[in-house]
Amino acid sequence: MQRSCEQCKGSFEISDSDLAFIDNVSPVFAGKKELIPPPVLCPPCREQQRLSFRNEWSLYHRECDLTGKKIVSIYSPDKPYIVYEQSEWWSDRFDPLAYGREFDFSRPFFEQWQELSLAVPRASIHNPNSENCEYTNYSGENKNCYLVVGTIGSEDALYSYRSSRCKNICDCYDPYECELCYEVSFSKKLYNCRHCLQCHLSSGLTLCSYCSGCDDCFGCVNLRNKKYHIFNEAFEKKEYEKKMHALMQDMPAAVARYQEFKKTQPHRAVDTINCEESRGDHLIDCKKCSDVFIVKDAEGCRYCSFCEGIRFCMDTNFCNNCELQYHSTNLVKNYHVLFGNFSWYDKNCIYVTSCFNSSDLFGCIGMKKHSYCIFNKQYTKEECEALVPKIIDHMRKTGEWGNYFPAKYSPFGFNETAGYIEHLIDRETALKRGWKWHEESKVPQKSDKTYEIPAEISDVPDDITSQVLTCEVTGKSYKIIPQELKFYRQMHLPVPRRCPDQRYKERIALRNPHTLWTRPCMHCSKEMETTYSPDRPEIVYCEECYLKEIY
Repeated sequence: MQRSCEQCKGSFEISDSDLAFIDNVSPVFAGKKELIPPPVLCPPCREQQRLSFRNEWSLYHRECDLTGKKIVSIYSPDKPYIVYEQSEWWSDRFDPLAYGREFDFSRPFFEQWQELSLAVPRASIHNPNSENCEYTNYSGENKNCYLVVGTIGSEDALYSYRSSRCKNICDCYDPYECELCYEVSFSKKLYNCRHCLQCHLSSGLTLCSYCSGCDDCFGCVNLRNKKYHIFNEAFEKKEYEKKMHALMQDMPAAVARYQEFKKTQPHRAVDTINCEESRGDHLIDCKKCSDVFIVKDAEGCRYCSFCEGIRFCMDTNFCNNCELQYHSTNLVKNYHVLFGNFSWYDKNCIYVTSCFNSSDLFGCIGMKKHSYCIFNKQYTKEECEALVPKIIDHMRKTGEWGNYFPAKYSPFGFNETAGYIEHLIDRETALKRGWKWHEESKVPQKSDKTYEIPAEISDVPDDITSQVLTCEVTGKSYKIIPQELKFYRQMHLPVPRRCPDQRYKERIALRNPHTLWTRPCMHCSKEMETTYSPDRPEIVYCEECYLKEIY
């Protein structure tokens, strides 16, 4: 089925398998299935809507609306929302049922949902079961972490994104079970590595890409089970150490040489490990998935990204250990959640936001261990099964049933959200669509532009942590925290001259777009799907030719 997207007007396909999935997840009340209609937006536009509700990095100081305490929050002080400090939100002092209301059949669903959204208190930030992690978000079960997002079970992680079970890392993107690492991306089980991309089961790597099972290598690409290599050339240990020491004395020159060397090496069409019948990039242990990106341990999923441990999900982002999710984001251990945003440990819920450990909810916000509620009002099971189909029928008439929460009702400016990072929609376009845009109003910290950061980490004094530095690219102010300085000294790394935001943008730039192109393999000319567009200069091989080349 071909359709024209109602937002971007581009053509997109709704496959038979998409329709079968939607039919399968459509809810049943009193024995009658309430069929969800096919989507009216293309997959990228659907993702933009979902991600417009996820503010990852923009943190603000404001007061808790319950206690008056100064807190860190993802909601800036000018937002018209009631915000509680995280522990207060989870306490008995907040009862979400107190805000319950009846559904008004004379008005649209989303209009009423927005009114409820403005009334129900929200948690300031999301980092449960963590210690000394005040400035972390969408994370949990961490210790001593600072400015990390999507991080689980990690310790001493700094400025990193979606790290899982890592320790003592800084400036990393999607690392998994890594330790003592700096600027590693899409990598698994690395130790004492720096500036690495898509490397696995290795230690002592510097400036390496697509290497696995390697130790003590510098500037290498596509190596397997090697040791003491420099730019893919083997050396004896003493010679390796001598040459590496010389290269480390002029890292800018070494980086330039590495970048030129990398251009001569074949690139894999897509990065997949132990996958079966799956289309996408940066995939590990996936089966029968299509159009998925940065996904681990998934089966039967489509149009998903940044997920792990998911089964039979569609149009889902930032989802861990869930099954049967549709058009939802920010999810943990759910079963059958439709049109959800920030839903953890929930079951059989529809159009929910910030709900936890609950089941059988419809149009609810901020519920905790509740069941059979509609618009935060308690009902019996029988009452719910009778009322929800009537609301759905009303939503069909208003054209709302099957659509995600409108982006105009997001609590955030689009430029504060993951949607802006992933899709780079400008201010003019966002405002034209009726979306919000956050205008920066903070007074910048005063920096001493005369302060010179020493080139050698051994020359950096302790009092640099009291200085306000200036980013050499953006001009933004930033600081070095004591924990960070300790890490640089341990790893013998220079203090960065660019602010955390700029460093994150540069890591994002290393990632290919979440788009699949068809182009010929540059070795055998066979057609292949790849995230390298046809106009890219890299040498790109199909899977068969790539494996023959490196083994």
